[in-house]
Amino acid sequence: MVEYSIDDALNVIGFGRLHYLIFFGCFTQQMFVSNEQFGISLVIVAASCDYYVDEHRMSWLMVATFAAQACSSHFMGYQADKIGRRKLMLIASMSCMTASFISSLMPEFWSFLVMRFIMGIFVPGPGMAVLTYLSEFTKFKLRPKVINFLYYAIGVSLMYMAGKQDIRVKIHKNYAITSWRILMWLQLVPGIVSCIIFTCTPESPKYYLSVGKPDKAYAVLEKCCRSSKGKDVTLKSLGIDSLRPPETYALETTKTGCARVWEETKPIFTPPILKPMMLITVTLFLLFATGFGLTVWIPRALKWGNDIHKELILCDMIDEAHAKNITFTESPCHLSMRTLHASIYLGACAILFSVLITVLFVWTHRKIILLLMASLSVAGGLMLNFVKIHELVIVGCVFLTVPALSSIRLALSVLIDAIPTHLRSKAVSLATMFGRVGVLVASMYVGYTLSWNCFVTFNMFVVFMTGVILLVSFLPFDGRTGSRTAL
Repeated sequence: MVEYSIDDALNVIGFGRLHYLIFFGCFTQQMFVSNEQFGISLVIVAASCDYYVDEHRMSWLMVATFAAQACSSHFMGYQADKIGRRKLMLIASMSCMTASFISSLMPEFWSFLVMRFIMGIFVPGPGMAVLTYLSEFTKFKLRPKVINFLYYAIGVSLMYMAGKQDIRVKIHKNYAITSWRILMWLQLVPGIVSCIIFTCTPESPKYYLSVGKPDKAYAVLEKCCRSSKGKDVTLKSLGIDSLRPPETYALETTKTGCARVWEETKPIFTPPILKPMMLITVTLFLLFATGFGLTVWIPRALKWGNDIHKELILCDMIDEAHAKNITFTESPCHLSMRTLHASIYLGACAILFSVLITVLFVWTHRKIILLLMASLSVAGGLMLNFVKIHELVIVGCVFLTVPALSSIRLALSVLIDAIPTHLRSKAVSLATMFGRVGVLVASMYVGYTLSWNCFVTFNMFVVFMTGVILLVSFLPFDGRTGSRTAL
């Protein structure tokens, strides 16, 4: 009897029709998650007249959303390791869509904020599980590249959200169905599509193997085999008679509640896992802060430029807007074409950076790519200190934020390769939890320092990305085809 490890079996099976279906489901799920995280930056600009949103309210909205995500992130990872990645994605994404739809109907700001907080509780579920689910169907050599392709969804999302509408249908007194509410409904469409797809796909075979169900894992791989090699080809015909059990299993414990969660999480903080876990966690804090935390402010900052009608350095433009007491409650309550174009530019550039990373994978390593992306981000931040032409200001904003965004999935792929299956979702959720804390800190920081000293605000993110360069330099090089213990 020939016994294969699950990674060796995936190498033999390859990438077939079922894998493409799973990838498309994960892609649309990632689009939905990105819509919920980035769409608020456009929604809240258009909703300013309805909700009277100033900088402080914007900060609290971001804090509420990402604080909820940070609080629930580890629990979602624990549940994904316990009940399965696919089941967790379906439950969490449907709950998230329900809360998001209800939030779009709220008549005033504080009820909207409460519903966005509830929505934020469920976002980490699909946001984390989509990564582990897809990676556990992908052979090791292709894993970083496939995860990078998944990132294309963020660029598509930024462009998808920029559909311009000017609609206002009065329902009762001051309450109306407006374009921003419709935009929030459209953001749910990719989530609905992904849930339909996931009802037709199997659970991760690695999850089944990690919980002691090798027969179910073998059955899932059999489906993958037939979709890749043809319906007449079986695992046995390829010489795979059974699957080798994993070297480590989840710990058996009699503890319950939080004590049980901690007991099952402790192995993450022991060598040899500890070093990559700490390096990637701090790196993600800085990448999330720059990529997510700053990106949601870009449409607001560029809208000031549209109201000022002058070509100035970004910070001079913002200072003049404050000096003239231009606020979002006083400016037009619709999205200008320049603001929408900024979102389209960000989305297009996110896709271009993903293509660049895909091409770079042919010649170089993950570490070099991460260092290059961080260096481009530093250059973009420095550029904002002196460029005045509006288009160049957009370029500077893109170079500061998009390379950081494009590096997040790549950095997480390092962690996925280093962590055993039964700990993987917990490790990814913990790392992304600290990333979301970074967004929370960045949102409050921008909201309360932008009017005080804009140059300090933006250049602090240059310091953040310089920190990323230092942290990544401590990671080892990987081989061009990758290895299970190296980067």
